[in-house]
Amino acid sequence: MYVHLYAIVEQLPPAWRPPSLSPEPSPAVTHVAELAVVASPVRRMPEPTTRALARHHEVVASTLEAGAVLPCRFGTLVPATDLAGWVGARLPILRAGLAQVRGCVEMDVKLLHLHGARDAEGARPEDPPDAAALRALGDRLVDLSDVARWRFRCSGAAGNVAASVAFLVPRREVAAFLSRIAPVASRAEGVAVVPTGPWPPYSFVPPLDRPSLAQVAEAQTGRALPPRTVSG
Repeated sequence: MYVHLYAIVEQLPPAWRPPSLSPEPSPAVTHVAELAVVASPVRRMPEPTTRALARHHEVVASTLEAGAVLPCRFGTLVPATDLAGWVGARLPILRAGLAQVRGCVEMDVKLLHLHGARDAEGARPEDPPDAAALRALGDRLVDLSDVARWRFRCSGAAGNVAASVAFLVPRREVAAFLSRIAPVASRAEGVAVVPTGPWPPYSFVPPLDRPSLAQVAEAQTGRALPPRTVSG
């Protein structure tokens, strides 16, 4: 038996209740040291279907009012009998990660090419924005944001590049943050600047081990792999 982790949290509100995942087992809270682990019992690695991913996010998002939240990526499995050991081995990094996100949420600002957009003179730009142009726009957002921690990401191919900037924003300052970046959104030409959130701080979680290949195989099949031998 395994537990599928959703989040490691501090100060989960007493009134918190997990969303129903019927017919799957509902998430439960296990306290290890001073931390609360939100997890569900599973027999094998869950399939990453669209529905499963959405339900995973729903559970994580339900913890957003906790004092600090470290979201776990979908597919983070730990043997049920070793949960305390898993947390204990990572306690320093978990404590440090929770301290960094305490009282904060993630705001994600998407930078999307507007097909058919016109510039200030009414002309259509000859070329869509490339990664460098989106990075420059992201830099302007960062300059105005007054936020110390952020992550820039770019994806797509030439002619269809998109980007996003994730900001770690104190929960009480979300409205002020949106006001500060509004001038960039109103003046961007050919690019839609789309703030989303607040979200759990997925982009600011320290690296935590995924299960080994042997653990994944055992979780999927219910049988442990035989020991590997190395020759030579």
